[in-house]
Amino acid sequence: MTNPLFDTVRHTPDAASLWDGSHKIPWNDPAFSARILREHLSQDHHLASRKSSVIEAQCAWIASRCLSGGPASILDLGCGPGLYSRLLAGDANYYIGLDFSPASIGYAQDTFGAPGKAEFRLADVAEADFGGPFELAMMLYGELNVFPPEVCQRILAKAHAALAPGGRLLIERQRFGAVRKSGQEPRSRTRADNGGLFSDRAYVCLTENHWFDAESVALQCFHVLAQGDAEPVTYRSTTRAWTGDEMEGLLRQAGFADVAHHDDWPVPDNGLALVSATK
Repeated sequence: MTNPLFDTVRHTPDAASLWDGSHKIPWNDPAFSARILREHLSQDHHLASRKSSVIEAQCAWIASRCLSGGPASILDLGCGPGLYSRLLAGDANYYIGLDFSPASIGYAQDTFGAPGKAEFRLADVAEADFGGPFELAMMLYGELNVFPPEVCQRILAKAHAALAPGGRLLIERQRFGAVRKSGQEPRSRTRADNGGLFSDRAYVCLTENHWFDAESVALQCFHVLAQGDAEPVTYRSTTRAWTGDEMEGLLRQAGFADVAHHDDWPVPDNGLALVSATK
């Protein structure tokens, strides 16, 4: 008797396919978007978004280190449901968040949107015009790592253009070792009897991890067999690992100066690190 889930696993994906059209889980799909919003808002874990206590600590760090010079316009790239805007937007600061998840943007608009204080736009940061000028731009939670190298460079160049002279950029990058470790984890199988991230129906998910050393890329393949389906659906998540020096090189190539790494950035684990730069 064949097992459609395990029969899906034929061979290791080819490195040439790492950044093809299926390299990212479709977070902009309305159904996926609604399911990931639940994870953003959960206080049970630090997945999707951090717990409120960490967000509050990070916003306090940003306020003291980046926003002490008076009113500022803030650009949040990959803002999710706008959880940082609650503490960073207000009478003194104007906050604009971009994200391509419709459920998250809808939640942010309904919950935190306020004329003259906070605005949220449904947009793909890889393609969108950022506007500006901004005193601060930020891209948190390792989001830059999930884009192909050439797109990373494009995003950084657009961020540089969107900043006012002297403006600062904050990039929270996934540490090289953490990305490599994720690509070297053994295969695992999980079961969601009440549905979950990949389906509202019960499903089984086989997760395969691959590390491509020459490309410094971790690839996760999620083979999902939902109740009632004859064949599984495969989702891929591709992550580029950048060393601190490589990230600094990307920032300088985009025109930034004064690149700094911040060991005092509050994070719940050591998988992420903050780097800043100025225009």
